[in-house]
Amino acid sequence: MIVLFVDIDYFFAQVEEVLNPSLRGKPVVVCVYSGRTKDSGAVATSNYQARKLGIKAGMPIVKAKELGEDAVFLPMRKEIYSEVSGRIMGIISKYGDQMEVSSIDEAFLDITRRARDFQEAEKIAMELKREILDKEKITVTVGIGPNKVIAKIVADMNKPNGLGIVRNDKVNDFVEKLDISKVPGIGGKLESVLKGQGITTLGKVKRVKFEELARLVGKSKAIYLISLANNTYMEPVRPKEKHHKGRYVTLGKNTREMKEILPYLRRAIEEAFAKIDGLPREIYVVAIMEDLDIVSRGKSLKFGVEEDKALEISSDLLRKIIESDKRKLRRVGVRLGKVTRSSSLRDFLK
Repeated sequence: MIVLFVDIDYFFAQVEEVLNPSLRGKPVVVCVYSGRTKDSGAVATSNYQARKLGIKAGMPIVKAKELGEDAVFLPMRKEIYSEVSGRIMGIISKYGDQMEVSSIDEAFLDITRRARDFQEAEKIAMELKREILDKEKITVTVGIGPNKVIAKIVADMNKPNGLGIVRNDKVNDFVEKLDISKVPGIGGKLESVLKGQGITTLGKVKRVKFEELARLVGKSKAIYLISLANNTYMEPVRPKEKHHKGRYVTLGKNTREMKEILPYLRRAIEEAFAKIDGLPREIYVVAIMEDLDIVSRGKSLKFGVEEDKALEISSDLLRKIIESDKRKLRRVGVRLGKVTRSSSLRDFLK
């Protein structure tokens, strides 16, 4: 398998530079304003000039303005970014057989049948980069690897406007030296746990017994790490089904208190149910944290559930998020999926 991972460089800020070329060379910061006060909110993204000043995604706008007095601060314009993203994703899709859009500015592409080897894969990646730059004036970074995770990691290492490749015959050397913190899905907490046991690189995972690794990180994460370390990770690139209806609301203030968040969660559920014609068998609670990181918990059900039961399930999922994460929440939302008209438990008991 040969996979491309395409990451649009500092996307929101770069779009603003394209729309207003006078911004190029200046520190540009795109922000999510909460509306509570003039400068309340957080940084969504920044260009590399702003990053050199220490301005990062998730940082409070007030703090960012202290670091970059001469930076240009702009409000997020999601509709415009979505339109540009759609055009770029359309270009990317032409170069492979399967495409998986993972976010507004990232996508995986399976080119196994288009490229006989990694040399041809590199040519495809270079042509893809050229077409996007020619048509949209936007730079992207591309990672090429034998699976989705390696492709993403090597792209992250080559930002911005880069091209990184890990060929099959180089995977062992690559994982042997790769710092465990660079592996997607390994956050600060798991990094500390693993490094505390001497597992500082992905390669060292191979020298740990499965039972011990599972005790440290859980069974599913252990399987994931071992498959990556042994180059047996082969999760396919597949288009994501768009079968969820959701609603997200901004909290009155950043908080992690259940009693303060529940009214907003209830509102999100009410408005999400208004969008569907039936009863959901999947419920996901999504928390946008104070640093704009996204955490979600979900549950699949045998039968469709009505609104009151959905609130009960969602409250439990929200409680689990709060218990497992020490950050405050900024927004909360709910996504409803697998909607059915006649599969509630009540229907079966009639």
